[in-house]
Amino acid sequence: MRRRGITDAEVKTAVDKVLTLIELPELAGRKPNQLSGGQQQRIAVARAIVNRPALLLLDEPLGALDLKLRRQMQIELKWIQTEIGITFVHVTHDQEEAMTMADTIAVMNKGKIEQMGTPEELYDSPKTSFVANFLGQSNLIPGKVSGSDGDNLVVDLFGTKVSVPKSRNSATGDSVLVGVRPEKFRIALEGKATHGNVLTGGVVSDVSYIGVSTQYQVEMPWGKEVMVFEQNDDDEEMLRKGAKVVLSWEPIFTFALDGKDSATAGSN
Repeated sequence: MRRRGITDAEVKTAVDKVLTLIELPELAGRKPNQLSGGQQQRIAVARAIVNRPALLLLDEPLGALDLKLRRQMQIELKWIQTEIGITFVHVTHDQEEAMTMADTIAVMNKGKIEQMGTPEELYDSPKTSFVANFLGQSNLIPGKVSGSDGDNLVVDLFGTKVSVPKSRNSATGDSVLVGVRPEKFRIALEGKATHGNVLTGGVVSDVSYIGVSTQYQVEMPWGKEVMVFEQNDDDEEMLRKGAKVVLSWEPIFTFALDGKDSATAGSN
């Protein structure tokens, strides 16, 4: 409905301006059934922003699009938001979409905010296992704090001592879940030199080549598997199933959660 006092010329100017913003000025005269799925989504955004609202709510706006078009629209929506300078509240169950588009993310669990912050804060320093598992993948290993060393806690993981920055510890007691993202691990054949935090006795149980990286599942001596992502950016030969390996990583990449948390919360 047109607002009172707005002339036809002003309406046309506003419509032309917003169509130019979404780079579809040539479609002004088309009917909805003459537009592709991506064009319909962009026109829907144009209709929503033509009157310059103070806040725009987007509820799963890209859910019906295929993967390639969805990723294209993520970039375009972020650009449009920057250009018009209004706040977008974007509701999505797609973790990658949230990480790609948001300045601030609120992770909700059963109607309550579990943690809120920048994508980097939530990914690198999750406060709960739900957040750690919901945004990306995490290896969460139960351990017990056995002491401290300067700015780090010393945590016992099944007989091996590792360091965890105190600044990235969210546990309230000595029982913790030590968290390491799969891409933070270094993986090497048993016997090769390592540094930082080190876990020995691993055996490769599965290998998946996915182009930019190789994903390894490694069975550890305590009977659980951890996930390791290794970038395919060098001449290192791919490890084979059954290989005996050592895992290492820099202490700064470690976080600790309350040991009473479920290690699988948020992963389904």
